[in-house]
Amino acid sequence: MKIGFIGAGKVATVIGKNLTTHGFILSGFYSKSLKSSKESAEFTNSNSYDNVEDLICSSDILFISTPDGEIKNVWNCIKQYDLRQKIVCHFSGALSSDIFSNIEDTGATGCSFHPVYAFSDKFSSYKQFYNIFFVAQGNEHAVSVLKDIFTKCGHKILSMKGDKRKYHAAMVFSSNLCTGLIASAVDILGECGFSSEESLEILRDLSINNLKSVFDKGPNMALTGPIERNDIDTVMGHLQVLNGLNKDIYKTNNLRLTQLAMSNHPDRDYTKTIELLKSDK
Repeated sequence: MKIGFIGAGKVATVIGKNLTTHGFILSGFYSKSLKSSKESAEFTNSNSYDNVEDLICSSDILFISTPDGEIKNVWNCIKQYDLRQKIVCHFSGALSSDIFSNIEDTGATGCSFHPVYAFSDKFSSYKQFYNIFFVAQGNEHAVSVLKDIFTKCGHKILSMKGDKRKYHAAMVFSSNLCTGLIASAVDILGECGFSSEESLEILRDLSINNLKSVFDKGPNMALTGPIERNDIDTVMGHLQVLNGLNKDIYKTNNLRLTQLAMSNHPDRDYTKTIELLKSDK
């Protein structure tokens, strides 16, 4: 089976390189930017197309690897061509395969395969792209074919049901929101006289070791700090020196941590802590 990519950004190039490394054949890349498609094609030893119809004709599997906002437009464009017996897939974490409207009328099957991975660089991220989870959703046949392909590349495939937006929100919680929390910590340390570089160095081991503990033990068992101890005086002191958005972030996150602490220590009374975190002060 030949695999073609519509879009030639980081996701397409990394996945394309990963596929060729494991012996799969790419037809190549089509992109609005001919420069991008040529770069990706050269990097993966495949072809660059300046016409999307030619890519479609040369491919058995079509990966739409554009930004989420363009996937529907791409589908509306390509569904006018002969897609019989082809598999059409996108990599969006937020969108389901339902975006391929009336796909059954084209004779193709559709699915979504979301790689749980942060693509940082177009030409080097593939080196770390192994044992990555893909979360699959869509037509049974399409999912089965692509599951076989990505499994042979060493990846783990999980299937999901339900609202894809909720799934994607969970991904954001565990990645992007963590970035926001670290950024807030750096800002607060800046108020204590530390440079950004010093702040990140201070926080590095604490953050990494804490996350390791979360994934080794689970959130409940990994919980430490003043909320876990029900240390109201310390929480009150934090709230007295924090302000603005950082104060709101502190309250919201610690309310969630209080739920964990309560399940760990049902004998403790967290009423005052909750009242403090919910107050306007």
